[in-house]
Amino acid sequence: ENEFEVTLSIEGKAEMGETLMFSFELAYAGVFRILNVPPENLHPLVMIECPRLLFPFAREIIASAVRDGGFPPLMLDPVDFVGLYRQNIERQAAAQPAPQTKLS
Repeated sequence: ENEFEVTLSIEGKAEMGETLMFSFELAYAGVFRILNVPPENLHPLVMIECPRLLFPFAREIIASAVRDGGFPPLMLDPVDFVGLYRQNIERQAAAQPAPQTKLS
């Protein structure tokens, strides 16, 4: 109940003209034990802070694999997990139907 598995999925590719130089898919996961956090803060913590902790390790795995493949270094830009979280919340709110009011 206090443990959460968070998986960060990253995909990418590099093309030169019409030629695919390389592509990658990475699923990097972590298990987080979260204690003493108020319930209203749990969802943002899992969706923002956990991926933020995983991302540097995932970025290094990708950079190493690309470099070891003989390609120029690939450094992924930092990700704004707060911004992504807000976008998802807004998208979910917009997708829900507006409450119906009865006029008499």
